[in-house]
Amino acid sequence: MSRPNWLSVRKQLGQTPILEGHIHGEIPLFVERYMYQTGERVVSGLDCMALLNQFGGGTVHEGQQSQPRSQNLPTQSILVPRGVSTHWHYTGPVDFVVFYFLEGGNDITANLELLVESRGQPLSFSDQLTGAAAQQLVSELYKGLGADQGYMARLAALMLEQSYRLLTTPCSVSISPRYAHFSRLQAVLNQIHRNLAGDLSVDALASCAGVSSAHFRRLFQEAVGMPVHRYVLATRLEQARKLLTLSEMPIAHIAQECGFSSQSHLTVSFRTIHAVTPAQFRARLASRRQ
Repeated sequence: MSRPNWLSVRKQLGQTPILEGHIHGEIPLFVERYMYQTGERVVSGLDCMALLNQFGGGTVHEGQQSQPRSQNLPTQSILVPRGVSTHWHYTGPVDFVVFYFLEGGNDITANLELLVESRGQPLSFSDQLTGAAAQQLVSELYKGLGADQGYMARLAALMLEQSYRLLTTPCSVSISPRYAHFSRLQAVLNQIHRNLAGDLSVDALASCAGVSSAHFRRLFQEAVGMPVHRYVLATRLEQARKLLTLSEMPIAHIAQECGFSSQSHLTVSFRTIHAVTPAQFRARLASRRQ
């Protein structure tokens, strides 16, 4: 039997975790929490994917000192692909949790693995919901045999789905319209999500909102935090990803269904975000399910 990944990590870190435990269910995970102070450590590539969430402590750089790949602070997360070595540089004490992905999982874990493998290096991101879910999972694990496995399974699924959405959305969306514009924005968002294959140009959406195109651009940017065209593209890509995952619809039909001008337009847009084509994404996802 092969040596569990976490035992290899403990040996290379020269540390013992202050907490460990399993999360069972559809997405099986093994969890460790570490608190220590050191200068730097190298961890060889694992034969599973891992998600790290930093709870507290100093800045942590990952990568060679001359060319760091990421800088991590409290509340930040990093997704590490299988087989990729990591080199950690610490500026002070550190408190973090590691989620090791075990055999099994669902479409979200398969999609995360496809994404991180396509990039070939750890992916760093920051999100309050992901960090809060990680904290709550650790708190539940401290209950030992009294931990609610069903609750943890649901929370872990939420944490991983949120991580995937953060890593594949062109930029985060935070909708905060002025009260006077709320009904206008609601009508526009409904039009976008219900009519992806239709005309979602600025002029068409401005007409839906009942304002001029120039005013609509400013209103939407202020409320959503990104230009109209970027939000529309992100929404179309999200729907295309769902159809690739959940259906056998031909890619050309998916492109049409999601409002792309052609299959090649979908392919170029999809590859920009996912680093793989829609066909490669679907093929790799199918291979993970076998």
